[in-house]
Amino acid sequence: MPLGMRRALLVAAVALAVFAGRANRAGAATFHGQSVDGRWYDGKAVSTTFGAFRCQLKFTDDRVYIRPAEIGITIVGVLDDEVILDPHDIVAHDPKRGIDWSIDCFNLPS
Repeated sequence: MPLGMRRALLVAAVALAVFAGRANRAGAATFHGQSVDGRWYDGKAVSTTFGAFRCQLKFTDDRVYIRPAEIGITIVGVLDDEVILDPHDIVAHDPKRGIDWSIDCFNLPS
């Protein structure tokens, strides 16, 4: 195989690998088109099983980490949608406990 063809195949293989890696990765949670991943926000989380808690929230990709003020645990929820339209009506499912959470985030940047 000629050197030019090998180089073209190598470039195509690398491009395909990069694209495939990005396609499988979840995107960032966003609000108004801006990522809200990686910092803690104040809020309230409500479930029919555990009731309502003031908490801190951190978004990472399609996950939300819920840290209730009254309890020393962190709950990991899966967001219904990574695009947050209403910060006062975010829905997440806790697969470990089989619970749905309704989240009200108080201080997402506008």
